[in-house]
Amino acid sequence: MEKGRILLVIVSLTVVTIISCKTVGRIAAKYWLNREIKEFVSNCEDKTAFIVGKDNAAKYCDCAVDIVAEQYHNYQDAKKLSVTAIIDFINRCK
Repeated sequence: MEKGRILLVIVSLTVVTIISCKTVGRIAAKYWLNREIKEFVSNCEDKTAFIVGKDNAAKYCDCAVDIVAEQYHNYQDAKKLSVTAIIDFINRCK
C-alpha cells in the first residue's frame, strides 16, 4: 500500500510539472484585478526583457504572475518586487 501512495505522489508531481501555467488557468485572478494582472505582466516584461529576451519575457512573465499572486495576495506588495526577485519567480516557470 505504501508503494502505491509513493507512486501516486510521483505521478501527481509529474503531471503538475508538465502542465503549463496557462493550462492551469489564471490563478492570479483569484487575488488581483484584471488590470493589476496586466500591469504586472507588462512591468515584468519591461524589467526582464533585457535579461531573458523579449519573447521569453512575455512567456515567462505570463506564467510568473500566477506564482507571484499566490505568494503575494496583495498586489501592492507584489509591485515592490525587485528585478532579482522577479527573475527568481520566472525561473520557476522554466
